[in-house]
Amino acid sequence: MSALDLDLLSDYLDGDQNEYGLDFAATHGFLCAIAVGPQFDRWLDELFEGNQAKAPKEIIAQIKLWLGDIRQKLANEEGVEFPFEIEEADVESSLGDWSVGFVDAMFLNEEAWFSPEHEEQVVDLTLPMMVFSGVDDEDPQMESFRRNGQLMDEIAEEIPDNLNEIYLMFHSDQ
Repeated sequence: MSALDLDLLSDYLDGDQNEYGLDFAATHGFLCAIAVGPQFDRWLDELFEGNQAKAPKEIIAQIKLWLGDIRQKLANEEGVEFPFEIEEADVESSLGDWSVGFVDAMFLNEEAWFSPEHEEQVVDLTLPMMVFSGVDDEDPQMESFRRNGQLMDEIAEEIPDNLNEIYLMFHSDQ
């Protein structure tokens, strides 16, 4: 079995040959949502819009390894590390791209994520991702968050801990 190669993934996902998948940061966000959230078996189909057969087999294998690595770190309580520098807490940034991927994956399995027993907590814990993803750009509250640079920095810092909390919510034996 080959080792996880983030450089290979970055080159492919951010390159011109990636016609169907998300970019590198968004793919990581997507995989994080799959790892922390409720089970969703069609994730690979959705990640490549049903075209994963057109992606190189090595890339598919690397993406599966990446998801496994994220899951392992969460299970070991090591937390999720972003594979990019958070240069600025802004919608138009790698963190914004990451959040788009996260939110995309979350809404693919919306009923499971927002089940009655988890809905309130999920709304609170995913607020930073929603803000950075740029969805609900018509929402005045979201827009007021986005105009406040200090608040954006603060909620960006919450994301890793929120991922751990979401993971525990969906994956601990209660």
